[in-house]
Amino acid sequence: MKVLTYGEIMDGGLSVFHSVAKLDDRHLILTFEGVIRVDNPYRYLHTYLEELAKVLPKQKISDTTMDFVKMRFCNSNGFYVIMDIVDAVYNLVPGPVTVRRIADDDWQCETLPILLNLSEEHISARTKFEDIKAS
Repeated sequence: MKVLTYGEIMDGGLSVFHSVAKLDDRHLILTFEGVIRVDNPYRYLHTYLEELAKVLPKQKISDTTMDFVKMRFCNSNGFYVIMDIVDAVYNLVPGPVTVRRIADDDWQCETLPILLNLSEEHISARTKFEDIKAS
């Protein structure tokens, strides 16, 4: 497995959120872990977004998994940066997208489909959910 790029949000010297883009053969895996509570997450993640735009088109990718299972919280300021990361995947990478989420988490089951822009038919046609039981 090869790490393509990653981004993180630091708060008080601690990493409170990170996202990693990895390639396993032709399978892209994006993980989202932690919480987004800061006022301006772009301050921390703009370089990650720029790197995604550079590296994703250069890869031979057949399918994608976006894993939100370890993302515990995202405030409304974080919605936009999550949407931009997701848009990068849908706009730059072909193939089906599997979204892993916690089955009984209100945020992940209600808000995440909106952030993924599933109202767009070309996105919803490529997307399936894998619901994971909370541990």
